[in-house]
Amino acid sequence: MVVSKAGRTAARSVTKVPFARRFVTWRLHHRLARHDTLSRLGRHWVSTLLTALVMGVVLSLPAALSMGVLTLEAALAQVDRGDSITVVAHDSLTLSQVEVLSEEYASLALVRSVSVVSKEQALDELSQWLGLSPEVLASLGNPLPHSISLTLTSMQTEALQALTEQLTHNPLVADVLLDMEWLSRLQAIALFGERLMWAFVAIALLACLLIIGNTIRLAVESRRQEILVTKLVGANNAYVMRPFLYTGFAYGAAGGLVALLITYSVKSWLGGPIEALANSYQTPYFALRFPLSLAFALLTAAIVLGMLGAWASARRQLKLIEPR
Repeated sequence: MVVSKAGRTAARSVTKVPFARRFVTWRLHHRLARHDTLSRLGRHWVSTLLTALVMGVVLSLPAALSMGVLTLEAALAQVDRGDSITVVAHDSLTLSQVEVLSEEYASLALVRSVSVVSKEQALDELSQWLGLSPEVLASLGNPLPHSISLTLTSMQTEALQALTEQLTHNPLVADVLLDMEWLSRLQAIALFGERLMWAFVAIALLACLLIIGNTIRLAVESRRQEILVTKLVGANNAYVMRPFLYTGFAYGAAGGLVALLITYSVKSWLGGPIEALANSYQTPYFALRFPLSLAFALLTAAIVLGMLGAWASARRQLKLIEPR
């Protein structure tokens, strides 16, 4: 039998489903998948709670460490880091000559501000530090020279070394004081904390993927017969996968909330000792830092991890479940 072109066009127009109807059907399938997911998680609430707690504990480790790193960075920003160089002038230079020299140093690119410390000012600071009266030290003579304090705009090691060499080559300069060892230690501590944080982040991400993947794999295996029947009546893998994606979303959201609860509990518990430490260093505005943006990023990452792990595990398992 020969079918005309008009007949084929009419057949296609009859079988074609309008977009609005397909969209309504798609929404209905997603709603059924959400309801089915919530119902199953509610019936097995013990295993659901345990999985969420495990994810929350794993995610809280890098969250707490990042809170510590942010707090350390804030402390270093508020505490005097010694971002200055002291240039000691020769004893033969007068105060006016040192002031002229300081004006030359003020034009250097790495220098933010310049201040001249006279012999008398240095003697007063030394007497205060030793707890003695300035008259006692003055009676012994004032061996302290004039000096120039340079406040810097950058504390990069290479730039500091170049500036130190430039200052040392000046014949009017007796010595340049800069604790490079202290600076190197500070930079090493900050770098170690940052890398340790990222290492914990990577480990936590991998652990969460494994937890969600294994949980979804067991869920797929427990519903093998149901999936086979669903595929026999014409359902594709995308349709079958929807409940498992919602399961991953639920586990990720619950795990993220648990991680936030643990992190803020730790922050509240450590708040008192941190505040006492800050007061001892006279930095009252220093406190543990875990901003809302980081909390939102943690919750979002947990949800994405849950859905990604569910998608990868369900996709692999569903390929193995095909009706014969």
